[in-house]
Amino acid sequence: MRRVRRSRDVRDSAKSIQGRKMEPGKWIRALREERMVKPSDVERVTRSIADSKHNADFYLSHSTLADIEAGSIPSIHKLFSLSICLRVPLHEVLLPYGINLNEGRTYQAEPPSEALTLQAAPAPLPAFRFQLNFDTNFSTEETTLLRLQPQSVDNLPRFFQARTDPVRFRYAVIGSKDDGMADLLPPRSLVEIDTAQNTVQVFAWRTLRDRPFYLVWHNGGHTCRWCQVDGRELTLLPHPLSRQPVRRFKMPSEATVVGRVTNAWLPFESAQLQRETAS
Repeated sequence: MRRVRRSRDVRDSAKSIQGRKMEPGKWIRALREERMVKPSDVERVTRSIADSKHNADFYLSHSTLADIEAGSIPSIHKLFSLSICLRVPLHEVLLPYGINLNEGRTYQAEPPSEALTLQAAPAPLPAFRFQLNFDTNFSTEETTLLRLQPQSVDNLPRFFQARTDPVRFRYAVIGSKDDGMADLLPPRSLVEIDTAQNTVQVFAWRTLRDRPFYLVWHNGGHTCRWCQVDGRELTLLPHPLSRQPVRRFKMPSEATVVGRVTNAWLPFESAQLQRETAS
């Protein structure tokens, strides 16, 4: 009886949220906290699901979950994994997104007559544009992980499409107030992150530029730094010239390595020039 009542409460909550247009991400976070499911639990369970199905689309990293709870719309694969983590049926997770499977019959009309049939116009071929489109709703002051729109990849050259994988490679903008890597990664730089390389590597680098940069999610947001791991402690190391402090977090409860920076597009103005102009 308790399990039936809890499921009914979740379903009623989802319907009420749909009725007053509450943000689905907030509903997911509220339900997760009510069920006492930690982000690390979601990461662990969804990794098992992705491994068993041999499909990385079912996996939710710490940063991906944060994006969803902040308003990003997840794929059907990730909604499936969330339903398992939150212990609710998939159709109830779809309700806050305005999808009620019971309404399918409402839209099943009789086949239109020949006189009322609309002739679809041929779709125009997309004009070639060499660009990547992102969700630009973010703060420019803080380092932010961007959400690449998958449909924009179709407009890229074929040789570049093979290199651009929205699942494996993510993009981030270094915040205008984040000078932690000095001129190596000045503020407003665009960086590409390989999420497959989310383990801190240790090797004999010759210069500071040779040492890998990593994008890290933590309780305060995202930060791009050199990293050092000692047991379960993750240390974020800034550039010596940045005057930024060394920060330490416990993994995975307080921080998670999103991935390694593999490419960067730097602004023409250096961080030093920006500081001199501001002063």
